Amino acid sequence: MHTIEQLEEMLAEHKEWQGKINFYRAEIDRMKTDLASAVMTDRNHYNMPNVEHYQNQFILQRDILDIMRHDFKQHENKIEAHSSNPVTNLAAAHQSEREKLGSFERYFKELRNEFQAFIHKEAFS
Repeated sequence: MHTIEQLEEMLAEHKEWQGKINFYRAEIDRMKTDLASAVMTDRNHYNMPNVEHYQNQFILQRDILDIMRHDFKQHENKIEAHSSNPVTNLAAAHQSEREKLGSFERYFKELRNEFQAFIHKEAFS
């Protein structure tokens, strides 16, 4: 059984995670806009395979965020119901959710860096 303080900490962390998901969704929207602007200046269309790659990545990452948002909400519901319906391994499940977000953040940072390098390369200048 977890203490009220532990449960409150988990719920506070969930609120932080939801904020991060909103941030990454906005980042994807911004990068999509940047990509569209860059494509408009690409007169030779040499970059179209890379453009399509990034379009696909943005769709995929948005889907992953939606799945994580759903999973986090399900876990949050378990935390909130824990006092009346105790869940075994709640802390382990919470750690797993934390690791999912951490993995997403590492991958997204790499994708964003690659995308920025692509957008700023000479072909789009």
